[in-house]
Amino acid sequence: MCYRKHLRQVRRARHQANVQQRMLLALELEGFVALTLHTVTGTLTVPIEREVGAQVADTLREALRERRRTLKTEASQLRRDGGENAYRQGKAYSPSDPALPAPVPLPAGAPSDQPPPPGPQS
Repeated sequence: MCYRKHLRQVRRARHQANVQQRMLLALELEGFVALTLHTVTGTLTVPIEREVGAQVADTLREALRERRRTLKTEASQLRRDGGENAYRQGKAYSPSDPALPAPVPLPAGAPSDQPPPPGPQS
């Protein structure tokens, strides 16, 4: 798989975990009354009390934090690998600075503003 595509997927997953973390905070402020667990074949809803809801929220928050940390590490590794691959292939990984003007080639025999190179002159 192309590292750029994988990097996009990792960034999207990181963003989704961030959204889930904010949603968890909002739900926790409202107060949990039940948890619903989904599997491929079924669903289970369990009513919970406030104290248990706080413990569940802490556990979920930590799991989301760890997931975001893992995804951040994976994204930085992908960027590093992509830069190394571009370097090995001789491609410029970062765009050139647009503020710098492009060098203009001088015609052969035209005088230059720079002094001649050191060494024996004929």
